[in-house]
Amino acid sequence: MKLIVITPESHMPGEEHALNCLFAEGLSRLHLRKPAMSEADTRCYLQNIDARYRCRIVLHDHYALAREMALAGVHFNHRNQHLFTAYKDIAISQSVHTIAELEAIPASIHYTLFSPIFDSISKEGYKHAFTAHKLSTLRQRGLIHQGIIALGGITAERIPQVADWGFGGVALLGSFWNEWMETADIEMLLANYRKLRAICHPYKVERIARLHYISKPHITEVDDFVDSSVEMLRAGVPLIQIRNKRMTTEQIAAVASAVRPAIQRFNKTLIINDNPAIALSSDADGVHLGKNDMPVADARRLLGDNFIIGGTANTFEDIKALCEAGVDYIGLGPFRFTTTKDNLSPILGIRGYQAILEQCKAHGLTIPVIAIGGITQSEVNEVMQTGVYGIAMSGGLQADDFAGCQQRINNILNTIQRYE
Repeated sequence: MKLIVITPESHMPGEEHALNCLFAEGLSRLHLRKPAMSEADTRCYLQNIDARYRCRIVLHDHYALAREMALAGVHFNHRNQHLFTAYKDIAISQSVHTIAELEAIPASIHYTLFSPIFDSISKEGYKHAFTAHKLSTLRQRGLIHQGIIALGGITAERIPQVADWGFGGVALLGSFWNEWMETADIEMLLANYRKLRAICHPYKVERIARLHYISKPHITEVDDFVDSSVEMLRAGVPLIQIRNKRMTTEQIAAVASAVRPAIQRFNKTLIINDNPAIALSSDADGVHLGKNDMPVADARRLLGDNFIIGGTANTFEDIKALCEAGVDYIGLGPFRFTTTKDNLSPILGIRGYQAILEQCKAHGLTIPVIAIGGITQSEVNEVMQTGVYGIAMSGGLQADDFAGCQQRINNILNTIQRYE
């Protein structure tokens, strides 16, 4: 459940300082919506935001500033409807208010704000447009999914209901800012954010699936990579980690952007290996960091709280250090020798997993642990018996044809589900 904050329409004294405090606390995505603010004043406003955090800001106006100041992206609305093609290289979001608009969302859109879900708090008289039954029906039709963000009257108490309707996140305005606008109490504002984060966190953890598909390492063409990944999604894998050491950063970014619509449509999870910047720009669900990648703390400072961060471990000490650093899950391995990864750590085998998981239990570490490294379908049951949360596989999920692949994935998922 992604958490997005929209700025008050009018500029408030101390607003930029409040935002810097929120970003430092972990806010991942801010929509800067000031319809009456000039481009020069918007630039000044952004210059008052710590440069480290500008990559988390989406503009509703004055789009040229997005590239000038290295922002996250731009948001299209009724004031700006004709500039889609000019901003393909950064995150793009949009607003919709009708079912017809919901049905016509272009694939190039990273995510969509859909409103009003409840009676608006910030706009008096702006009443909700959809019944609970209608929203449930839209979810069943696949029109509400992980790429659709609920807006309008969202409060902390309503977030669970929004999650039940299938939305991928919430965007807050009035309920978030109104008290601060009266009191200018920063501590109260931060406490409000922490409360919202705590409500959203379990929904983020739910997106750490128990079966991870590690993408094919030998494909080097973007179109082939995308086709292969979408095929695995259709076959039933709940999470894809895009990992390919033979592709350039630009190619991986292109793959992530191309796969994202299918990820959202199928309500699956997208993890980027190694590169938090691509996870941020592609609006993926998260990133997986190896031992030689960006430190977890640096990745969290870049991404904020919305994103899943996984880390690679080979020992209990690795797991303990990663938990202290703030990862959301552990990739523990390798189970055995595998040709999909160079510079392997020591092989663990069943006994290694058992010993490490026992240590985790003794120390009260309950973080999801995903077993990885050469695991075959016939070994899934035995590996799950060690106490791991789930399994990561690559070649072990593939078959000669789609039906065979689908059956293999179903069989593995059924085995894993016995241990939930």
